[in-house]
Amino acid sequence: MSLPVIVIVGRPNVGKSTLFNRIIGKKQAIVIPEPGVTRDRHYGRGDRDGVPFMAVDTGGIADAEEDPFRPQITRQAAAAIEEGDVVIFLVDGLEGPLPGDKIIADMVRTSGKPSLLVVNKTDTNIARDGMWDFFGLGFGEPMPISAEHGAGVGSLLEEALELCHIQASEETSTEGEIRVAIVGRPNVGKSSLLNKLLGEERSLVSPVPGTTRDPIDSVLLRNDTTYRFVDTAGIRRRGKVGDNKVEAVSMILAFRSIERAEAVLLVLDANDGPKAIDAQIARHIIDSGRACAILLNKWDLVIKDGKSFDEKVKSVHNKLIHLDFAPVVSLSALTGQRTDRVYGLIDKIIAAHRRRISTGKLNQAIERWTKAHPPPSGRTGRRPKILYATQASVAPPQIVIFAARTEKLPEAQYRRFLENRMREEFDFEGTSLRVSFRRREAKSSVNTNRPTGRSTSRKSRSKPEKRPSRKIT
Repeated sequence: MSLPVIVIVGRPNVGKSTLFNRIIGKKQAIVIPEPGVTRDRHYGRGDRDGVPFMAVDTGGIADAEEDPFRPQITRQAAAAIEEGDVVIFLVDGLEGPLPGDKIIADMVRTSGKPSLLVVNKTDTNIARDGMWDFFGLGFGEPMPISAEHGAGVGSLLEEALELCHIQASEETSTEGEIRVAIVGRPNVGKSSLLNKLLGEERSLVSPVPGTTRDPIDSVLLRNDTTYRFVDTAGIRRRGKVGDNKVEAVSMILAFRSIERAEAVLLVLDANDGPKAIDAQIARHIIDSGRACAILLNKWDLVIKDGKSFDEKVKSVHNKLIHLDFAPVVSLSALTGQRTDRVYGLIDKIIAAHRRRISTGKLNQAIERWTKAHPPPSGRTGRRPKILYATQASVAPPQIVIFAARTEKLPEAQYRRFLENRMREEFDFEGTSLRVSFRRREAKSSVNTNRPTGRSTSRKSRSKPEKRPSRKIT
């Protein structure tokens, strides 16, 4: 049994995102008292008494004069209605019925999907008294709720799930999925790339920078592998965000998307190359321990010569020093050039991200490397001694090296040396790799330095003299 899908539609600023966050139980959609904040479809997973479901938040449909994105938002909402099992038609109880509500009513009615007319903001007397004015939309008796305070939301959700004909719960898991976050600066082509990978217009595409604001999950089954893509908001430097709360929150959501992904596709404009904000994104990818590949989009617009790609890759790695392990692919999301390589690239970096090396192979390799390039000796002339290593975890791979006299070890430089050798030997290309040292004394050192409580002299091994007994008379 597949997850039931509940779609929320309505005019701008009627509380769709607030209701979406309320029913899935977490603040995932952007909620700001400004019309038109949500533009794309926004997916979230919720649970009601053991029954899992998927909720979809859509962009508010306004008049064309009010919102230049209306034609695209309308197509997105129509696509979401088509995907849904039940539609929640949300209206504003304070404003009463407006012409925009009638436009949406026609869309919902034409779809033929089960639907619920829901009046929001009925925590006020004005909204409660005017609730019956919505009978004219032709959906029967409306349900009163307050999305902000949660009043009536539980009953609404139960009614929606009942319309989905849920007879029993069946827990579905994202285990086995490959979660991929698509990140980058505004207008580098993230949404166009996602649409090309999915083979449909799932994300709203516009030449206006910052069109995408909410992260949008899109799930695709390909060759028996499930990919979950997150198309994130374009990330700008904090100084350019300023007082724009929408972009500020979008940036936070984009970084959170990196944290909940396994693999990250960092999209760059091939003509512009990496900027300062890309370096910040790179640092966050490393800190989160994610696999990563770098995509040079708009390659069809680059003036090329024989060395263009190699020079571009070198420049990218020099500017994004934290991601010098990430493979680089040039492509064009617009024309589809080399976009077919992206899935193979994701599979490759995920395989590296989840790779485990046996302790035997790891120690054989480290012994070979340290013999060829031993760690430098300190001022005392005594070299740190590498004892053994083990892989502590995967995703990302974490290698722990036990060594004696680590205080003499130039840790950062030598760690970098060993990390590079591991990437080459065990094909860790494309994944964060964490190498750490732990101090442990060598056995010979332990035996000679640790006090045993016994003396090796002959005298100390002789039995102690007995004291003369004392008779009590």
